[in-house]
Amino acid sequence: MEDVDFLLNWTEDLKKEIKDLKFERDDIRKDFFKLFYDSTYSYYLGYVSYALSSSIIKGNVAFKENLSSFKVHLDRLIEISQLPVLTKSYKNSLNRNLNIETWSIFELCVTTFCGALCDADELNKLLSYNFNDTQKILKESTIDDANLEKLKQKLIVEHLTHVPIQRKVDFLFKKAPNYYRDSKKDREFLVFYGKLRNTIHSNYIYHGKNYEYKFGEAHFLFDKEKLVKWTDPFAPSPKLYIYLSTQLKEIWKTLALSIKHEEKIEYPDLDQN
Repeated sequence: MEDVDFLLNWTEDLKKEIKDLKFERDDIRKDFFKLFYDSTYSYYLGYVSYALSSSIIKGNVAFKENLSSFKVHLDRLIEISQLPVLTKSYKNSLNRNLNIETWSIFELCVTTFCGALCDADELNKLLSYNFNDTQKILKESTIDDANLEKLKQKLIVEHLTHVPIQRKVDFLFKKAPNYYRDSKKDREFLVFYGKLRNTIHSNYIYHGKNYEYKFGEAHFLFDKEKLVKWTDPFAPSPKLYIYLSTQLKEIWKTLALSIKHEEKIEYPDLDQN
């Protein structure tokens, strides 16, 4: 029960944090926390199911006869804490979903925040990042106007969502001169968390230059064309994954509070609420 108590307390503290935020309703700077709560609360409920499974095995939970038709599903619930292979699979799924969802929330909010802060020149620079980089590479080459136009059409993106997250993060940090955390360490964390998120596309097999990252006592190793491996000082507790999510939340909070922007920044499509 210790794990579910820890997770419940964390989500309850997050609710209090949301209540104290001064941003308006439907402002992306506040919506980040609401979306974050939704994701972490689902994670908590996942561990409640696991705890319930364990309690059933121990005989601490009894069911009435009218649930007999549901027995086949209860048996499957019991199996997730009874069979080690299912326990590992179930918890891996919870952790993977938490990583996917929290990073996706961060990306959405960073993109929306950038869009609100950019003036016309800044927006054009972000959208043209690939074209501008290509021009620098080809600066010693001769390209006629027709082919230059083709390059523009091919390389300039139409929306900030297609701009790499690190470029948008760099833009936000430049807009936050009063950032009160260690910006260098926080940027390094974002590089790491983004890499971890991206390896999910290849079932945690990493394709890139060898890389490692230490988060407290946890040590993550990204070896080229190998499965990402890490040590978890809290295992089998889910605390490491919550602490990683907390770090992401605190970075967003510091950016949101450090960047002066008085106007409301609305969520991209309020029909989604």
